[in-house]
Amino acid sequence: MQLKKLFSILFLVFISNSYSQTFRGVYYRQALKGVGDSSELNDKAKKPMYFSYIYSENKSIQELINGSGTTIDTIYKEYKEVPGEKFASTVETIQSKNTFYFKDFKTSNYRVYFDQNNKETYISDALPKYDWKLIDEQKVISGYKCKKATTIKKIMNTNQNIVAWYCEEITINDGPMDFSGLPGFIMQIEINDTSVMKFEKIKVVSKEKTEIKLPEIAVKPITIKEYENATLNGR
Repeated sequence: MQLKKLFSILFLVFISNSYSQTFRGVYYRQALKGVGDSSELNDKAKKPMYFSYIYSENKSIQELINGSGTTIDTIYKEYKEVPGEKFASTVETIQSKNTFYFKDFKTSNYRVYFDQNNKETYISDALPKYDWKLIDEQKVISGYKCKKATTIKKIMNTNQNIVAWYCEEITINDGPMDFSGLPGFIMQIEINDTSVMKFEKIKVVSKEKTEIKLPEIAVKPITIKEYENATLNGR
């Protein structure tokens, strides 16, 4: 009985210490192929987007590091029907200039903001929950031994097949974007076969707490459902 009580005390001390630490990391999000009719991506669309990550006191924030915004490039193609001639066409690459993801696990609040194609979107809603299926498969990602899990994400009336790789050594149940809820830190997310998010670095940088503040945004927040409805209706 005394041993069981001692174990409980030590476990609580371990949890308390782990949550008082500050974790920082960097991950990238990369498109692998296009969605819809065209699966071909131009060079800019293939370029990974990098995000900083910080976690402390049951909160986390991810911020886009290298946002390029929307660009229109002229490309020249040569057609076999007209040898020796090149024809100009334009390619539009739509990416965010500014993006952040914020999670407050105490209040179960999730926020995401992005400025894309000169339009600001700000979402505030309950932290999404996923029905994860744990898979008996392992691999090493960025030096960490990770286990596999899968789930289905429903968005815009479609289903996305999600594969997650999580590390039980890192004692926080978080991950990139809105993903969380596994028994360890999510080091990598694969969405269908179209994109991947992978942490290149994650480590404890301080044993002290770091205050994570929600950035001030002038745009009025909407719910996830309101955003999906507006997008589907072309607004």
